[in-house]
Amino acid sequence: MGWLVALLVAAVLGGFWWQERSRRTASQREILRLSAELEQLRRGQNAEAANLRSILASMTEGVMLVDGAHIIHLANRSLVDLLELRADPSGQSVLQSVRDISFEEIVTESLASGVPQQAEVLLAHVRPARHLALEATPIRESSGKIAVLVICRDITRLKQLEDVRREFVANVSHELRTPLAIFQGYLENLLDNPDVAREALVEVLEILKRHSTRLNALVEDLLELARLESRAESLRLEPVDPRSLVANVAADWNLHAKAKGIHLSVECDEGAPVFEADAFRVEQVLSNLVENAIKYTDADGIVRLRIAPGPGGVELRVEDTGTGIPPQDLPHIFERFYRADKARTREQGGTGLGLSIVKHIAQLHGGTIRAESTYGKGTTMTVSLPTRVPAPPSAPQPRSEVKAGVNGGEHESEPHLIE
Repeated sequence: MGWLVALLVAAVLGGFWWQERSRRTASQREILRLSAELEQLRRGQNAEAANLRSILASMTEGVMLVDGAHIIHLANRSLVDLLELRADPSGQSVLQSVRDISFEEIVTESLASGVPQQAEVLLAHVRPARHLALEATPIRESSGKIAVLVICRDITRLKQLEDVRREFVANVSHELRTPLAIFQGYLENLLDNPDVAREALVEVLEILKRHSTRLNALVEDLLELARLESRAESLRLEPVDPRSLVANVAADWNLHAKAKGIHLSVECDEGAPVFEADAFRVEQVLSNLVENAIKYTDADGIVRLRIAPGPGGVELRVEDTGTGIPPQDLPHIFERFYRADKARTREQGGTGLGLSIVKHIAQLHGGTIRAESTYGKGTTMTVSLPTRVPAPPSAPQPRSEVKAGVNGGEHESEPHLIE
């Protein structure tokens, strides 16, 4: 009998053991499943964090995340570069790290109002000074606390272009107003005095004709410059013989130079190659430069027109022994309406657009123009053109020079710099 009881007890205990083992196996499987899911979530978070770092690092805009206590928790490399900070500002207050009250104010307004704020800031302490557009957007962190995401964009170039546009409009208005005012004054005088003597009438009509010519030249130059700057002007490319080019330009201006007592010399180096260009436009460039040289050279002076081989093409050079250009004006002479000697230029009928037109024609050919001058002794203008005109770029690049041509995841509370 005893053995039967022992057998029954063993059976019961065995069942309990089997059930307990099964439960343990199921629990282990569940633990393994949960561990796998957690690992998958961790990998997903790490991947998202890596993507976020990559996105922030590739942004040209400066980005920083600021908490409710105005402490920076995150900053990307562009922010450091834009603000010219010495190190990662994370962990510091906005005012302490940025040193500009405008950043502190926009963060304060965004936290207080709960709506995005925008502002423009001039960073005068960096060199050169920069204009920044700031946008501060309040966001709710995973902890439930409110933070502010600040994005900074460099709008310095836009501000410069706006200044250029405003100055251009002012210059055009001024240039148009002067001849129009003269027209209006003389016409009103003729209307008030219809019986004016013929001799006086002829004198008035000559004045009106002179200013009419000046006004027409200004309008033509404005239209020409607009076509060149918009790249709407297509070049009629053909082989250009350098000897014929300089001979044609010299023939056009030789009599004018002689009438002023100026010696116009022409040189064409033996090695000067035939090059591809729009012959009309290149003649326009040389004619403009020769005209300027004659205009600012006194009697008994010399103007030299020379064409020679250049790096990858040819160099067209116009030298004069004229008044020269003051050093402070030299960097600006290719700007629209810029005049080194404003009174003399207006007196001689210049529109202030000639050198700007020359610069754009050279650029259309893939070339450059540079100016060298010694004030009081003379000026040299050198246009460098390639032997073959390159294909036009998809988007023209802005230029500004005296040489005009080619102007594992971290914890989210840890501060870090995105690089």
